[in-house]
Amino acid sequence: MKTVSKKIISLLLAVTMLVTCIPFAFAQSVDNWNEYWETADAKAGIIMFNGESDSERNFSWYTESEATPEIRLSTEEDMQDYETFMGYSVETYDGRFANKVTVSDLDSGETYYYQCISGEFTSSVYSFETDGDESFTAMYVTDVHVSYSDTDSNCIRDTAYNFDFTIEKALKTNDDISLILSAGDQASEGLEDEYIGFSASPFVKSIPVATAIGNHDLKGVAYKTFSNMPNQSDSKPATYIGNDYYFVKNGVLFLIMDSNNANSTAHRNFVKNAVKENPDVNWKVMMFHHDLYGGRIEHRESENALHRMLWAPICDEFGIDLVLLGHSHYYTVSNVLYNNKTVSSFTNGGTVTDPNGTIYMVSGSLNRPRDDENPPLGENVAIDYLTADKIYNLIDFTEDTLTVKSYAIESDVCFSSFTIEKTSDNGGHPDKMPAFYNFIIRFIGTIYEYFNNMGIYSNLTDKGFKVNFFDIVNG
Repeated sequence: MKTVSKKIISLLLAVTMLVTCIPFAFAQSVDNWNEYWETADAKAGIIMFNGESDSERNFSWYTESEATPEIRLSTEEDMQDYETFMGYSVETYDGRFANKVTVSDLDSGETYYYQCISGEFTSSVYSFETDGDESFTAMYVTDVHVSYSDTDSNCIRDTAYNFDFTIEKALKTNDDISLILSAGDQASEGLEDEYIGFSASPFVKSIPVATAIGNHDLKGVAYKTFSNMPNQSDSKPATYIGNDYYFVKNGVLFLIMDSNNANSTAHRNFVKNAVKENPDVNWKVMMFHHDLYGGRIEHRESENALHRMLWAPICDEFGIDLVLLGHSHYYTVSNVLYNNKTVSSFTNGGTVTDPNGTIYMVSGSLNRPRDDENPPLGENVAIDYLTADKIYNLIDFTEDTLTVKSYAIESDVCFSSFTIEKTSDNGGHPDKMPAFYNFIIRFIGTIYEYFNNMGIYSNLTDKGFKVNFFDIVNG
């Protein structure tokens, strides 16, 4: 009887979140957010992405009219003696203009102040800091799902507030966060207004963000003009709205991959080149959207198996230390895996020294958590946490250790942690890739992606988007 009651309560909570989009029950913050939501800066959706390294930042924002955008950058709060960086704008499918600017040659350990300028639009002054040493903390979330609703005109505002509030909670736990990682499904329908909501938070104007493409981002075309990513792959075929990209931050190589794209040959070549160009990093972290090992949804297991076949060999071959995932909306952390098998196990709070494989981590959805009492599929899970709480994760990087701590927002507790420790840059990763990775798998993935892109083209045209068939099929 107790279990039945729990399921009913969970179902009611889930329906409430999805249908009415009620945000966290913190009235004072909600009032402030609702007032801020009407400001010009919130409507512009100013967001700061990472550049190629910590010496660069990429910016994006929306305006109603076209003008050459610029960033004014200064080390003085009153914006004296500012330097100007010019960019470009592109017209969006909604008739706005997306403005893109990159600032470069930033000094380490410095505080910078900036304004976004485009035509008649001038933003408030914001600030950001560059890291002064190799140690830093990143925040990781997934499936934020800023959501449009036909029945609730405030749904985008309220689900965007949940993202803003989560960052605020994380900063109260650790005020030194210098990177936000979002593993896909930033938006629910891929709509421009949803990305503006994702970008509305003042925090994403001061902390650089890295986003992966989720399957919901692929429902529209707005991600293409929302994003401004460094080191993007130019491989074909590719998902129309984006591609793989990477950046390096303080000895960590971040590989942000598009798992909607099954072209494993292109993914492998991209990772190979990124690793070759950055041979001296301490850590290699990959992020993409689809779950591999931690799912609890039976009918998705065939999809998970396909992704394992495409992605695990790449992680094995290039010694990826940690993979950050989403999609399933359930929290799990795998054992150390190599060749799709557990090679080292650990428990909550444990430390793995020189692991001879990769750890795969999935976090719960921010706006659409699931807590159905289904056990994880497979036997490779080290840490499992079932909750309807919203979750954020803090990853502390040092030269020799990588520590992940996971927090449930409502209960305000750290419910999970683990540490990877290395005694060398390579740790315990094997030198040779497993034998099963071969050209047949890569060939099948490439062919599948061409047909998949045709399906994407059909879906977008059915929704009224005027897109070129060959642009879609060839990426």
